[in-house]
Amino acid sequence: MEVIKKVSLITTLYNEADNIFNFLESYKKQTKYADEFIIVDGGSIDGTIDIIEQYAKDNKELNIQLIVDKTCSKKYTAGPIAKGRNVAIENAKHDYIAVTDAGCILDEHWFEEITKLFEDDSIDVVSGWYKANIVNEFQTVYADIYLPTLNNFDPKSFLPSSRSLAFKKNCWGKVGGYPTDSMTAEDTKFDLDLKKMGCSFVFNEKAIVYWNCPKSYQEAIDKAYYYAVGDGQKRLYFKKFLMRTFLMLLPVNIFLDKKRRENFKLSYGVMLNYQYGYLKGLLS
Repeated sequence: MEVIKKVSLITTLYNEADNIFNFLESYKKQTKYADEFIIVDGGSIDGTIDIIEQYAKDNKELNIQLIVDKTCSKKYTAGPIAKGRNVAIENAKHDYIAVTDAGCILDEHWFEEITKLFEDDSIDVVSGWYKANIVNEFQTVYADIYLPTLNNFDPKSFLPSSRSLAFKKNCWGKVGGYPTDSMTAEDTKFDLDLKKMGCSFVFNEKAIVYWNCPKSYQEAIDKAYYYAVGDGQKRLYFKKFLMRTFLMLLPVNIFLDKKRRENFKLSYGVMLNYQYGYLKGLLS
């Protein structure tokens, strides 16, 4: 007799009042729901908590459980996103965990697709996919340059974002959870820890979430800096950091790529701010 595997869906957030309703609506449209949906809020002050509480009350079939924990914020920890995820998983009842971000929109088949491969007991981790949620021309350009496509994709080396991920809870426990020592790069380090532990990964391109990528040049370079600080703190991609340091003087990587060359200001600005953020993280 087939054993039905129960799955806990988790997400963590802080001050997402502008996005949370659309995110919850995208979950409501799923072809399959989680057995429980745990949301950890780091003490939002913009009305996010009220929106979630009312939505959970109006949609009891979604089994939304809100945990408000102020220690899952920048005021109390270097890694609020990671800590929020760990708190959610600690409170999860089930042996399988699916993870996404409240700043995304879920494809209606996302939860079904990110979990169905667990029918095979040998699978430990399912990597999902993400695409850009496009609302302006700048995002079209940004996504075309920076978001991976299935045409130039190697699933064996892919390190999935926790925007679209699922795994066995015991794997999370074996690696000590998400690392909480930095604001960003926690999901990349978590992936690497899982791989080092020998957990088996599979990729499902149909498990799609839509990510709100930067809407402007300033937001793009700010995000590059923000993500790079975490990479630097965790010493990730150090050889690439050194290589890009030399490329700052003669950016042949930009000149040889038509898309980057045609958008030189964006490409160079992102690279420059990434290097600056990485160096700050490295020295911190």
